[in-house]
Amino acid sequence: AMASPPLEPSLSEIVAQHRKTSQQLRNDLEKEKQDFVKSVEELGRSLLDKLDKGVGKTYENQRRLEAEAKNLEGKAVTFANEINQWTTLYSSFNDALKELGDVKNWAQGIEADLNSINTSLTQVVNKARSPSGKGAPEKNSAT
Repeated sequence: AMASPPLEPSLSEIVAQHRKTSQQLRNDLEKEKQDFVKSVEELGRSLLDKLDKGVGKTYENQRRLEAEAKNLEGKAVTFANEINQWTTLYSSFNDALKELGDVKNWAQGIEADLNSINTSLTQVVNKARSPSGKGAPEKNSAT
């Protein structure tokens, strides 16, 4: 009669099964590890891409701000030059007005002097015309 197969697995079968299971676990663990490393690498790339975009945008904004600042500085210099020109023009105009005021005062003084001379000359002429030298003064047409 033939021997019936043993109901319990032999030690060599248990060891073989253990090795197979252990190898499967190592394979699964290695796959999980590779998937994890791949995910971390993708996350790193994604973060770097976002950071690069942010840095690029920041650089672009800084470049635009510097250009605007230079433009504004140029406009400020132009404005300052225009202010200086207006100030010079105003000062010249103000001096001219002062001179006109001085001329007006001078002319008024001359006019007063001439009126005084006219009055005196009119009185002299009137005295000279009268036979006694005491003639009635004529009306002064200039006054």
